[in-house]
This record gives sequence, structure tokens and C-alpha cells, in this order.
Amino acid sequence: MFSNSLKQKLSTFAIPVLTIAIALGGFEMASTRSNAKMEQGPPPVQPSANALALQTDYEHVAEALDPSVVSITSREPVPVQPMGQQFQFPGFNFGGGGGGGMQMPFPIVPQQPGGNQPQFPQYQIASGSGMIVRSDGYILTNDHVVAGADKVTVTLYDGRKYVGKVFRDKTSDLAVIKINATNLPTVQFANSRDVKVGELAIAFGSPFDLKDTMTTGIISSLNRQEVIGEGNDQRYYPSLLQTDASINPGNSGGPLVNVYGQVVGVDVAIESPSGGNVGIGFAIPSNDARYIMNQLIENGKITRGFMGVDYASLTYNDKQRYGVKEGALITGVIDGSPAAKAGIQVQDVVTNFDNKPVTGRASFVNLVARTAPGSTVPVTLVRDGHNLTVNVTIGTRPGESNASKPSAPDQMHAKGRLGIGIANVTDPAMRQRYGLPSTVTTGALVAQVYPGSPAAEAGLEPGDVVISLNGKTIHNEQDLSDVSAALPPNADVTAVIRRMVTIQQGEKQMETLMVTLHLDN
Repeated sequence: MFSNSLKQKLSTFAIPVLTIAIALGGFEMASTRSNAKMEQGPPPVQPSANALALQTDYEHVAEALDPSVVSITSREPVPVQPMGQQFQFPGFNFGGGGGGGMQMPFPIVPQQPGGNQPQFPQYQIASGSGMIVRSDGYILTNDHVVAGADKVTVTLYDGRKYVGKVFRDKTSDLAVIKINATNLPTVQFANSRDVKVGELAIAFGSPFDLKDTMTTGIISSLNRQEVIGEGNDQRYYPSLLQTDASINPGNSGGPLVNVYGQVVGVDVAIESPSGGNVGIGFAIPSNDARYIMNQLIENGKITRGFMGVDYASLTYNDKQRYGVKEGALITGVIDGSPAAKAGIQVQDVVTNFDNKPVTGRASFVNLVARTAPGSTVPVTLVRDGHNLTVNVTIGTRPGESNASKPSAPDQMHAKGRLGIGIANVTDPAMRQRYGLPSTVTTGALVAQVYPGSPAAEAGLEPGDVVISLNGKTIHNEQDLSDVSAALPPNADVTAVIRRMVTIQQGEKQMETLMVTLHLDN
């Protein structure tokens, strides 16, 4: 996942692991000492019945929601990036700095394959959250969690993993993942129109890839509006819920729920100078999410209405100039568009669309987008201080392609399924190169590990000796080739390997290890 070298993995995480180990050891010793003198007495504080009732309510919400919240990992092929480079969305930190969820851009230094050796792309790995919305395997998440991914893996609460098929809608920043599972626990949606400022809010997800995390707060504000991007390349958020429940990188796509355990929103963004939580998080209201979700499940895509105008929210001076309290200012009209045909002009202010009030730019975008192409709707304008109504026949947004799914990986030969070059352990040159001891007489020698391959993700290294694959004993190169060719697609495969390791003061010994590889084909 991070590198094709297990050694690099260990060096990356050695310090945190050591710190935890020391902390736990100290805690155990302190507990042992204190137990000898501890005298059990009444608790120092007797909480009120209200406090105990609230605590119990939170516990019940956690018990009810945890099984229906999932962790999502998406894999996106990328060119080599400088170490640590991340991609940012303007304005927001979407679940942690770009593309979706917690970015872990640890590119692998490419080797130069030759001949018929398989070539594997390099990947950027992102993680986020999601919620099960149908028991037959439909999961709702943010589009930016899965955008650009060629493989999306869903991990359920009980640890089961599935590779999913993705249906995206970039504009609303929502996506649906279908996995091959049944009888799954599902979330229940609330009516987001009933949400009020001050309500308790509870966020679930996998912040910083810490699965099964729950945080609490309140609904801080309603109807936050944001549009990101231009033209057909937009994400728009017409009525975000704001909350101080802690939302961090990796929470994207997780549910924001009320005290009844009902989903009121989909965690989507944070406002933060640091990239971490500062108490300002945002969620897409449940009503908006359900509208998009249902279309993606039923049709695999979203069809949006189109008027052919540019628009802006009104400033204070605009409101004084045009004599309106709210609306959307028309700043451009495309020739031949539905708006042009209806007579809409630049500097018109749209105050009502299809008998619904227009409160701003994002509100206007949302109302137009949700109108079926071919429908004729009344649009109320303010022009030169006068109200007028025109009828607009809504068109189809040009160049829109919403549905997508992970592309199937290229089929490769048997060795290429694992992503390794192999040789027999009896080859004298190979034995000398990797310093194999005389005790190693059987197995298939890993001579090369290809970047981005299942073997690289599992941490296999050149010099490893595979002695078992998926329960089959491996005596030589041909055994490994035959067994790997017969493995089922999209499977988790266990390999037992022998590896030369340094134990102390430069002394080396062979160690037997178990690793798990996930096959893409």
C-alpha cells in the first residue's frame, strides 16, 4: 500500500509503534503497582440522571450505527510525484487535502522492465468513509473519495473486504458503490428540512484511517452555499449543514446523524488552515443526498437541466442597485440556449424558479439542475426595477457524463498476476546474489518486484523465497507459476515466504513470514 519494500514500511512506522509499546508497558506497570494499594470507594462524582441518560443515548447510537458505516480505500494510477505532494481542492479541505479521504501519496520509484515483463502503474491511495444504504450492497459516499480510482475497496465493520463498482456524480460530490454482498445493516435517513441549529450532531467514519470513530457536537449553522469550479466542471453545494462535530481527513462520505441515529447529512468538507479539525465541518443534507443516490442506483447517472447562463450571488451593493433582497444575478447568456430563447438578459436577477424562491447562486444552480430536460417552467426576473415572468424550456446539460466505474485491469500472464519476476532457488547466480544459505533448497525465488503490483503492495522484496501460495507447497519456479495461474480473480491470497533478516550486530538469519496479496484479475 505504501511501498514495495517492507523495510521502508517498518522504517516509516517504527517510531510510532515504539512509542505506543512504551506507553502501554508503562501503563501496565503502573496498574500493577496501584492495584496493590487501591481501595475501592464511591466514585468522586455522582453524575445527574440527565448526564447518564445522554451517555446511554450516545452508546445506543454507536451500537446502532457502527455496523452500517464502512471504510473505503480508492486506488488511483498517477505519474511519479515528489514525495509528500498532495492535491488540494480550492476553498475546502475535502476529507483531507484533495482527491478524497486521507491522501497517502508514497510513489514507488519505477524500475525499468524489459522484454515481456509485466508493467504495473504507480498509484496514489486515498481513504474515506461511507454508509450502507441498501442491504443488497449499495453504499453512499462522496465522489471525491473515489474520483479517478481504478479500484475501490470497501471494508465492512466486521472486517470483510469487497472490491466495488462505482457510480459517480462529480457535480454533487456524491457517489454510490455496489458490492457483491447481501443482508447488510443499513442506515436510516432523516428529513434534513427538519434540522435546526443547536441540535446534537454525531459524526461517524474513519478519520486518518482510524476506523469505527464517533465524534459529537451540534448543528452550528444551515444553508452554507459553495460552488467550486467553472462551467461543466463544477461541484456545487447549495445548502450545506455546518457542524462542530469533529470531522477530519478520512471522514469524507461518512454519516452525520441525530440523536435518533438517523442520517441528517453526508460528511464532506472542513474549513481549516491546517488541514485538521478546527470545529468547522460541513455535510451534504440527507434530502439532497437521497435524491442523487436514488438516481445513481436506478439509472447509474444523473441527468440535469440546463439553461445556458452564467450567474452570481448578489452582493450588498447589488441588492441595493436592483432593489431585491435575494436572488441570482445573470452575468452571461449563451446564444441559442434555453435562456436566450426565453428572452433572459444579462443583469436580470432571478428571484423565483418554477414557483420556488431563489436565495443565491448555489440555490439557482440546484433548482435548474433538478428540473427534467424538456420541462417548461416559469422564471420570475427583476429587470430595470420591474418584475416579469418568462417561460423557459429546460435543455440537457451538454457534455455531461456522470456514470463511471473502475476500469478492469489488464490481464497478465501467471507470474504477472502477482507482479514478480521469479527464478529457481537452485540457480547458483541467484543464490550468490541474494546470499541464500545452504538450508534453503526449495521454493521459488523472487528476483524482481514490479511497482504497483499485488506483490509490491504486500511488501514482497527481491530475495524472498516463496515456499507456499494459498496452501499449495511451492518447490520451484514452475510450481509458483502454475498455482498463481489457477488462483481465482479478485481474491486475497496467502503466501508463506522465507526472508534473510538482520537480527543483531549484523548477524543474519532466515525468517519465515506470512503475507497477504490481493489479486486484481
